[in-house]
Amino acid sequence: MRLVEGVHHEFVQRLCLDWHQDHCFAFHPGALAKEPRATPIRACMDTYEWPNRAGVVPAVMDRFVDAEAKCFSAGKRLCTEFEWEQACEGPETRPFPYGHKQTPGACNSDKVYRPVSEAKLASRDAAIWQAETKRAWQGEPAGAYPACISVYGVHDLAGNVEEWVTTSRPEWPFRSGLKGGYWSKPWAGCRGTNERHGPQFRFYEVGFRCCKDPSGG
Repeated sequence: MRLVEGVHHEFVQRLCLDWHQDHCFAFHPGALAKEPRATPIRACMDTYEWPNRAGVVPAVMDRFVDAEAKCFSAGKRLCTEFEWEQACEGPETRPFPYGHKQTPGACNSDKVYRPVSEAKLASRDAAIWQAETKRAWQGEPAGAYPACISVYGVHDLAGNVEEWVTTSRPEWPFRSGLKGGYWSKPWAGCRGTNERHGPQFRFYEVGFRCCKDPSGG
């Protein structure tokens, strides 16, 4: 696990230097914190996505409630949204875990999207949804992209699989949120939370990692 600490600012303002595909791919270094909410962060975070082992492909198709249970079984918990953003951005509030400009090939986020059958993924027949997940899968083993690492030493926060977090915004509809994008979102970075899916949702590109409070902290 990696220690993540600092002050997280809920709202930041950045200057975009490269806008295309309806997303920003490069930002001017530095960010202006916009209050009102500044949250002290101090947490230990898994280095890799669950099962948190280098060279092992991350687990997917777990619901938020499944991810909670698995973290609990390991003596941990799901990371909060703000802990996840702090781990990704670092003290410099970087928009990408490795810097201020999206670098092709740095993370597993540049692969061509493969259409997927949501009907098959929703099947109650495990053989059907497992086969569809395998067909559409384009994730990579944990740590396969050595440049995709934050200043805290946390790997694969952008791309690879989208990650469950506990939302830090009580005004949002669910206690579950998703961070980091996946293998077919080249603009995936540290900000931007998908808050549209409840705790029972599962999908072929959704995984998670765990956090815990530092001992004595």
